[in-house]
Amino acid sequence: MSKRGIVFEEGIYYHIFNRGIDKKVIFHDEEDVKYFLDRLIDFNNDKPIGGVRRQKFHKDKIGRGKASTLVEIVAYCLLPNHFHLVLKQVGEEGISKFMQRVCTGYAMYYNKKYKRNGSLFQGKFRAKRLDGIDALYRLSVYVNLNYKHHMINPHKKTVVSGLDEYLGTKINKRICSKKEVEKIIDSIGGVMKYKKYAKIHSKIFIENKDIITASITFEELEE
Repeated sequence: MSKRGIVFEEGIYYHIFNRGIDKKVIFHDEEDVKYFLDRLIDFNNDKPIGGVRRQKFHKDKIGRGKASTLVEIVAYCLLPNHFHLVLKQVGEEGISKFMQRVCTGYAMYYNKKYKRNGSLFQGKFRAKRLDGIDALYRLSVYVNLNYKHHMINPHKKTVVSGLDEYLGTKINKRICSKKEVEKIIDSIGGVMKYKKYAKIHSKIFIENKDIITASITFEELEE
């Protein structure tokens, strides 16, 4: 962990981010998005799951249970050339194990599908520790509405986020921890208040983009 410059601690929340090498697109279609989301579910487990072929059988959730969970997924957003996650570490070296599996597994799938070789992501994933509950609330908005902050059409097939899981609308697949989402929603005062909170803070992010991104862009996140 010393090479990264950050020590992941159990019970602490972190902003995790990575993007395609040279900012290239990493999610081209719905199949790519679905594959990545499925791996977020499958790989949140301390049991080994190997190979692209083996990964396809995601319904076989070997040994899954609270004792084997690595992280709690609090928020997420997938955009064409990058992704954001908010994770809470709950297992020993949970974030490192989880992200290594997700990024490696997706790169194997991507390279096989698109007949390419080499690195898919721009180095190791970036991570930043969150200090204070207010930072968690704000970051949930920043991540869940990241497509809006990049002025990307949310109806694109390769743009997905955890916002619906917070608002309770059109939930096709639950990725976020229900417990963590409910904790945030309840703390703010319910779904409608969170919706208003998200609208206000998203506007702040957009209007103060140069200031906001100075602390949470790719370049500023921990190596």
